[in-house]
Amino acid sequence: MKYIVPIILSLGCITTVYAQSSNEMLKKGNDLYKKGDYAAAGSNYQKALTKDPKNDNAKFNLANAQLRQNQTAEAEKNYDEVANETSDKKLRANALYNKGLTLVKEKKLNDAIDAFKQSLRLQPDDEATRENLQKAMNDLKKQNQSQQQNQNKQQPQSTKPKPQPNNGSKMNQQQADQLLNKLRENEKQLQKQNQQQKKSSPNGKDW
Repeated sequence: MKYIVPIILSLGCITTVYAQSSNEMLKKGNDLYKKGDYAAAGSNYQKALTKDPKNDNAKFNLANAQLRQNQTAEAEKNYDEVANETSDKKLRANALYNKGLTLVKEKKLNDAIDAFKQSLRLQPDDEATRENLQKAMNDLKKQNQSQQQNQNKQQPQSTKPKPQPNNGSKMNQQQADQLLNKLRENEKQLQKQNQQQKKSSPNGKDW
């Protein structure tokens, strides 16, 4: 299961002459975006915002273009601003959804899950958001399991005996056999001496 990437572009509504100029830049940016020229599209969205800083559609599409160019920090910031400032419920849900995708790219799975949940509350029937939420939760579980396994591997094995340092005193098998034979011989000699002493000792008490 793969994450579903953002393809939504927002269209502005022409209301005044001032806004009309901003939305012309927005439309031009959208045409370039559809052709895959994300850098040029982003430039036009920036121009639209220069003319109308409150154009949430231009800011949303700028974030899309930035995400396509892996400019994740900039994209996340603009999605956040759209989600916090827009009065359009659908646009806010889409901004949170795309913010979640941005956070996935940044490997911030906990934050991505939170963004997907917020988006799903606004659009409960959105299957793409639901699928991406489930995917992020599964990936977070795998990530936590992998981290736990790595920690277990890195822990020192304190129960294992430490190897003794070799100080040159360790004897080989032949030397050990020789020592053992010598001890046995000494024991035999000692037994003989004891037997001889018993034979030479007088019977009876020593007054």
